[in-house]
Amino acid sequence: MSQTARLLSAGLGVFLLAIGCKREKKDATADTGHGAVTTVEVLLVQGSDSVRGRYKDPDGPGGRPPAVDTLHPRPGLVYTYRLRVLNESGNPIEDLTAVITQEEKNTHRFFLLPQPDSLAQITPTDSDDFGRPVGAQGTWKQGPDTLPTGTVRIVLKHYLNPNDKNFGLERGGTDLDVSLPVQIRL
Repeated sequence: MSQTARLLSAGLGVFLLAIGCKREKKDATADTGHGAVTTVEVLLVQGSDSVRGRYKDPDGPGGRPPAVDTLHPRPGLVYTYRLRVLNESGNPIEDLTAVITQEEKNTHRFFLLPQPDSLAQITPTDSDDFGRPVGAQGTWKQGPDTLPTGTVRIVLKHYLNPNDKNFGLERGGTDLDVSLPVQIRL
C-alpha cells in the first residue's frame, strides 16, 4: 500500500470514528414527540356548576392575536379541573392530551400558577409512573370573593431526561406558557 493510500485510509478511519462518536445535542423544544400546542382548554366542574376557559393561538406567536377566555369560578368552591391540549395549526386538528398525559407522562408536567397565589389553591391529582404530578387534572379550590380578579398561568414543561422532572420549572423545554384571566362570579 502506498504512502498516499495509507494516509487516505487513516484519514477516513479518523473521520468515521469522529462521526460514530459524535454526541448529538438535543433541544427539548425540538424533540417533543408531539405536535405544537396551540390551544389549551381548562374545565372546572363542581356538581352542576361548570366553568370553561380556552387559550387559542392556531397560527402561533407573531401571527394574529390569540383568543383568550376568562374563567368565571364561584368563590370558596372546590372544583375538579381537567386540561385538554390541541394542535389546531393544521387539518385535521390534533388532540394531544392523551399523548402528553398518558404516553409521555414521565417526561411532561403541567404547572398551574395562580396570580396572586391566594386566588386559588390548585393541586394535581394525576401522576406519572414514578408518582410525580402530571398536572392535567386535579382540584381547584377557588379563593374568597375578596380577590375578584387574577390570572392562572399554565406552563407545560417537556423533559428529555425523566429525572429532570424532579426539578420542576428549572429544567426542560417549554411546550406551552400562557395565562388566562380569572374573574370570580358572585
